[in-house]
Amino acid sequence: MEPHDAIVIGAGHNGLISGCYLAKAGLKVLVLERTDRIGGACVTEELWPGFRMSTASYATSLLIPEVIHELGLDIDIRLKDPDFFHPHEDGGGLMFWDDPAKTHEAIAHLSKKDADAYPRFHELFEEAARRLTPMLHYPATRKQVRREFRQAEIERLFAKTVDGSIAEIVEEYFEHELMQGIHASQGLIGTAAGPRTPGTAYVYLHHAFGMATGKLGRWGFVRGGQGAITQSLADVFRAAGGEIRTEVEVATLKLDTHRRAAGVVLTSGEEIDAGTVLSNADPKRTLTFVPEGSVPPEFIEDIDIYPSEGTVVKVNCALSGLPKFRGIGTEGTPGPEHMGTISVAPSIDYLETAARAAAEGRPSEQMFCEAWIQTASEPELAPDGKHTLSVFAQYAPYTLAEGTWKERRDEIGDSVLDNLERYAPGLTDLVENRIVLGPPDLEARFGLTGGNIFHGEILPEWIFDKRPASEWHRYRLPIAGFYLCGSGAHPGGGVCGAPGRNAARAVLADFASRGIDIAG
Repeated sequence: MEPHDAIVIGAGHNGLISGCYLAKAGLKVLVLERTDRIGGACVTEELWPGFRMSTASYATSLLIPEVIHELGLDIDIRLKDPDFFHPHEDGGGLMFWDDPAKTHEAIAHLSKKDADAYPRFHELFEEAARRLTPMLHYPATRKQVRREFRQAEIERLFAKTVDGSIAEIVEEYFEHELMQGIHASQGLIGTAAGPRTPGTAYVYLHHAFGMATGKLGRWGFVRGGQGAITQSLADVFRAAGGEIRTEVEVATLKLDTHRRAAGVVLTSGEEIDAGTVLSNADPKRTLTFVPEGSVPPEFIEDIDIYPSEGTVVKVNCALSGLPKFRGIGTEGTPGPEHMGTISVAPSIDYLETAARAAAEGRPSEQMFCEAWIQTASEPELAPDGKHTLSVFAQYAPYTLAEGTWKERRDEIGDSVLDNLERYAPGLTDLVENRIVLGPPDLEARFGLTGGNIFHGEILPEWIFDKRPASEWHRYRLPIAGFYLCGSGAHPGGGVCGAPGRNAARAVLADFASRGIDIAG
């Protein structure tokens, strides 16, 4: 078999993005995927006949515009409006609209002070996001990030939005506990930390730099589900001459006599040659591909201590009808309460209690939940009259203090839906089918070590030049010709695409430095 120029391990979005850039540059590229599907955790699946859902990743904002435009992706990202709906237990709820005047009026029913403070709160993170965004496109260090903030004479902004806790900031701006809980929750997505943990402000900032919808920090749904992104990437990759093989699992990295990457060996025993190998797997799984003794022990130590146990449980449901929230809307008719993110995060204390329970190995009974009913705006994703419900919930620890996930999965799934039932009576009676994916299930299904949706913690001590390990933040791993292109590389997790794009640029720069004429 003619050797490939590059092999990408894993057909998740970042792996496909790296593959696209390399193939478009003229390299012969092969993507290897251990499962029977492409897309990794960015996938749309028919979980039950007629019900198509974004099984894991669920909404889009972070996908950098450069990837969309440079690769010519054919995707339809629709801005959520309202962006959020926060139901009240006694009926009705708070909505955040695209129209600032409508949002101000809605918040003013809770607190006039908070309504006035809301734009200033967003201006704080928008300013920080504008400073951070250019650094998504190269392997930025914490020192460089701090220098950029200092040059703007806003060192205090760095201290608040990178090193601070999200609870401190929201308590400074808002007086109503619901406004505090709503905004604190966005500093907790995918982390094991509670809202009072230093650095959770950065988690909020990480989710605020997205521009995929055309509006900074705003989120949207991709028509057809998240899998539309990775299907479009696969189309671009194949059109550029790339090849994808599924149901092939990599066992180990091949090395040549100079200890450079020379290809991979599959679990079947098949050997595939290539002088460049990129891993879209998380750092810990990537390390399992490396032959013993081929990387420095300090690198192994750094990867070993890299926090990778997740606390997210995803509950995907097929519904016989549309849920009705207490005191709002018309039975069976989609309303604004169904169109965006449905959030349960009533206070900072609620969130802190949930995080502490998980730290003790106990799934919180009262969970932070975000839910989506994409069929409210895309009825074609379910059979006539039926709907999908996707729930992202925290906190449910990877390691349980009592029992196992196999024993307790249904119980934990019940608990997640019970949290929504308080606001939408009768919801659980609508559930025809469901799949509960706790951290061990996310690990098994998507290859995410510890079930961590971001390939590892994204608190400040695990980002920038610490991602994935000290001195190894430039996408190049301690074996020449071996690169990390997944979310365990800078700038981190989410369907962002910057790690994949940056890793491909590192590969092409290394080809150029060695005087290799790709086009030739």
